[in-house]
Amino acid sequence: MRNKSLSPLELNLDWQRWFERWEQMQNGYIPDRRHRFKLMLEFPEFPKNAKINILDLGCGPGSLSFCALEHFPAARATAIDADPVLLGMGQKVSKSFSRKVLFIHYDLRRPDWWESHSGKFDLVLSATALHWLNAEHLSRTYQRVFRVLKPGGWFLNSDHIADDNPRIQARFREILQSRQKQFFAKNDADDWDGFWKSLESAIGKTVFKKIRSWKAVWEGTDDGQPRQFHFSALKGCGFKDVFQVWQDLGESIIAARK
Repeated sequence: MRNKSLSPLELNLDWQRWFERWEQMQNGYIPDRRHRFKLMLEFPEFPKNAKINILDLGCGPGSLSFCALEHFPAARATAIDADPVLLGMGQKVSKSFSRKVLFIHYDLRRPDWWESHSGKFDLVLSATALHWLNAEHLSRTYQRVFRVLKPGGWFLNSDHIADDNPRIQARFREILQSRQKQFFAKNDADDWDGFWKSLESAIGKTVFKKIRSWKAVWEGTDDGQPRQFHFSALKGCGFKDVFQVWQDLGESIIAARK
């Protein structure tokens, strides 16, 4: 069920342009972002014409869901996020592209939605989102992912995955931040704060605060949980096949199959 608080986003804004600004900003913070999306969609053993159900966790404005439906044109996607502004943006963009995406305003830490979708999804995806959760809530999210997957279904998480050695992780972080700094110096792109300040100005401060009056989800760590934490938590849920598909410094794609 869509949250009625999204209705103020029926504003005369060029949401496609704002989506493009979001994409440019995200590409600056997340190296090889599109390459990661491609790997996450190619790796599971589904044919291109498969009529699969896809779940996108922490979807933002739906970037990964849109890519998934380009890769699997017969699929349907459910995209979940706690930020009503990004969800509204995604709804606008999905209409212009005629994508089959159901956007849901929801806090992943709550159990009720999960409980009514047991065994529904073939593929669960998440990109640079779950590091927002602390270790306890992330473990619970993994348990719920296992339950909503069909037997043989796949879960792929592309995120900040810290090295188990803190000294190595500190070096990873240093190099990543240097890359990000170089990107923003060379490209006409918003940084995180600049994007939100510009969007607030375009919408109007009073209206913006009303439509984004949500309790912040952030409780995690910029580095993400250590790799061994993810492996142990996923195997503890019942996933037998858990492995790393890709890594660059402290950025990884971890896959698990039910």
